[in-house]
Amino acid sequence: MRGNAQEPTVRRRETSERQQKILDLLFEAGNASIDDLARRFDVSRMTIHRDADALVGRGLINKIHGGLTVRNRATATRSVSYRQGKALSLKQAIITDAVAHVRPEQVLILDDSTTVAEMLPLLPALAPLTIITNAMGVIQALAPYPGLKLICVGGEYSPSRDAFFGLISERGAQALRADTMFLSTSVVNGVTAYQNDQDVVMVKRALMSIADRSILLADSTKFRKAGLHQLAELQEFDEVLADGDLGDAQRKRLIDNGVNLKICS
Repeated sequence: MRGNAQEPTVRRRETSERQQKILDLLFEAGNASIDDLARRFDVSRMTIHRDADALVGRGLINKIHGGLTVRNRATATRSVSYRQGKALSLKQAIITDAVAHVRPEQVLILDDSTTVAEMLPLLPALAPLTIITNAMGVIQALAPYPGLKLICVGGEYSPSRDAFFGLISERGAQALRADTMFLSTSVVNGVTAYQNDQDVVMVKRALMSIADRSILLADSTKFRKAGLHQLAELQEFDEVLADGDLGDAQRKRLIDNGVNLKICS
């Protein structure tokens, strides 16, 4: 009976991972046919159609006759819908360790990343807590719990990231302090964290500056040769949490460069 109870969860995970792979493929190639995708993933055409309908519903792709095309890459890669599907199982591997750093009565900063968002369901059990954030999603998810005091730094609202940025956000942060900030980043190249949006960098840096310690949550898919705007050297973080898929060579490089790396399993 236990195995049967777990089957829906397994199927949902497989579906989510397949849809993410379809999306990644479209971002690389621009388009793909239903038949090719069915063969690639060894599923029926109807399954691919259902996956496509789900991605269309999230505003990430278009369906054309016999195939799929990606919508505007620049917009879609910044969207919450796209980022929420990235490396779900790898993100989960580091969430338990991240939450273990939290103690009742603490003041926490949570950024707008989808990695940090995976922590939210676990925080009410650790109340009372004070949460500082620039993310609308954090406020909405935690608002029903009376043991959590929520402070939003406000600013100019970005619909694609469902969060606030700009000078108002940065100045709002300066009036506060916190015990720990949990954040993620778009890319880790070498021993440097990068973001693709300079406004995101400015707010994250402002929030980091008011925290006694900062913990970076970075799954192994983020370690690649890319990046535009430098967020921070990894040595600036009190701890970097990564998953077990991070390669041995990359682990050694980080440790050799003085990064406080923790591999979560």
